[in-house]
Parts: sequence; structure tokens; C-alpha cells
Amino acid sequence: MRIERVAPGDRTAADFAAVREALAYPTPDEEGSPDAEGLVAYVGDRPVARLTLEVVPALHGAPGPSGVVGGYEALDGEAGTALLVHAREILAERGVARILGPMNGSTWRRYRLALPPRPGESPLPPFLTEPTNPPGYPSHFLDAGFSAVAEYESRVAYRTDAPAEAPPVADDDPGPGGVTVSPLDPSGFEDVLREIHDLSLAAFDRNPYYTPIGFDEFAAAYRKVLPLLDPELVRLARGEDGRLLAFVFAFPDPLDRGRDGAPRVILKTLATAPEARGLGLGGRLTAEVHRISFGRGAPAVIHALMLETNASTRISGRHGTHLFRRYALYEWVP
Repeated sequence: MRIERVAPGDRTAADFAAVREALAYPTPDEEGSPDAEGLVAYVGDRPVARLTLEVVPALHGAPGPSGVVGGYEALDGEAGTALLVHAREILAERGVARILGPMNGSTWRRYRLALPPRPGESPLPPFLTEPTNPPGYPSHFLDAGFSAVAEYESRVAYRTDAPAEAPPVADDDPGPGGVTVSPLDPSGFEDVLREIHDLSLAAFDRNPYYTPIGFDEFAAAYRKVLPLLDPELVRLARGEDGRLLAFVFAFPDPLDRGRDGAPRVILKTLATAPEARGLGLGGRLTAEVHRISFGRGAPAVIHALMLETNASTRISGRHGTHLFRRYALYEWVP
């Protein structure tokens, strides 16, 4: 086995892409961080594993520089493990305090690995935005000396578990604290996107390994799903002064054909401003997504990619959800 660095426009760049293309995935590859370096492992002339690596500044809960390994794919487990060890050594020489992976530069891009199901678990088919990987990948990281440092889960609520009649909540009906909930007005999408960006920075700044991003990068990520947007499934909670206090972003899953023409719905993001916590807005917005989705005939609502220790996981559990997939982020400390 040999390892080569990826050079743009060189044979190695095509080989980097070829590793993932040789695997069956329901979603396309994600463009990595512009600051990342690529590595490809070969057995003979055949590219069999790849990854990216870079050093990033202080992340929340992780002071000092961190190394991150992303874009990991492997057709050969031993080669993949050896490549991870090689990347680990490179980053350790650069003086990082820890190495995290897989992570494509930050938690705003793709990160985490989906874990193999436990006995008795019945995983669902992958949903859009979900990390997808062969079941052996977690063992590659463990064999390379990494250990799980943060764990996540996705849960599902089925229409059959929902109340027979979920009463609607009028858009102008104030709840606790005079808060009203309304759907997104598409004509004001850009203005609302700025509000969502500001609220997200405040709501998520204590998540492990979080790093803030500018509005342009944030907006570019949301605009990618604009064709999937259903304004009724983007619910905005505002205070009496009109200020955004919480939001939920959900959309129909294009990877699901659904039953009777209605696909399942992905509840992707749920966020509450720090000053509005305790008003029950997370539960109220989640109930709204369930009511609208099940009322349209959706068979299920997926509560996607929640950190196990976050309030969103507790809210999800109170809405009759079932755990169906777990994920992990890994760390190695020099």
C-alpha cells in the first residue's frame, strides 16, 4: 500500500473521487472544505481509500487547534485504517490538541458516522441529509485508535401513533408569553433567512465542536434545499414585538416515495433563542409539524440527527418517537 497527496487537476484528484464512486450511496458526494488536503491510499495502482485533513481553530468545548479528518471512504478496511493512522500522525506533527472525524471542516458540513444497528433495531432507509456509510467504517476509526466522543440519534413518529384528531393552532393564536406561530412567507425568504441565521448562532453555540459561520455560507446551504421547501412546514415563533424566538425547518423527503403519494417528512432543525427557553416552543413547533404532516397523509415524521444530550432529543421522546438510527463522532488525542 502507498499513500499520495491529492493535487488539483492531477490523476490523484480523479482517484479521490473514484473511491466513493465505487460505493453505492443514495446521496451525492459533498464538496469538502477549501482548506482541506486530500490523501488517497492505493493497493497496487487501485485507489482503495481516501480522506481529507486540516487544522481548524478553537471549537466550542475544544480549546486550542483541532485536526479534523473528513471525506473518509474506504473499499478496503485495512487500507482505510492505515490511512487514518497516517493522517493522525500528520496532524499530530502540526501540534493539534485533538483529532476529530469524520468531519468535513465543521459541523455545518457533513460529519459523523451512522452506526450498525443493535440487535432488535429495525433501521429505516436513509433520508436526505443523513450521513450514509458502510457498516464497517466505525470499526476503521476504532482500529486506528479513535474513540467515540459524541453520539447522536434519529427518531421517527408514525402516523399510526399520532392522536386521532390533532387540533389545529391558529397562526394568530398566542401561546405562553404572547408567542404566535406562523408558516414561512416565501416572498420574505431572504429576510427570514437572516433571522434564522442569527437565531441559529445563538441557539447552537454551546453544541460540542460548534463553530459559527457567516451568513453567505449559511444561506448557501439553505438555498440548496429551496426546491424542497414547503412553507407550511417551516414554522416561525415570534414574540409580541415580532422578534423571532424559535423556528422549525422540515420538508418532505425526496428519497421516500411514500404511500398514496405522500412521502415521509424530515424535521431537520429545531432551535429556540436562549432567552425564550422554558416557554415550550420546541414542543409546540414539533406538534405543528406532526399535525400538518399527518394531516396531509405523510406516513411518518423523522426527527433527524439529534445530539443525545440535547433538549431536542427529550422533546422528540415526548412526541411518541421511536429510535431507529444512531451516529457517532470520533476523537483521537495525541
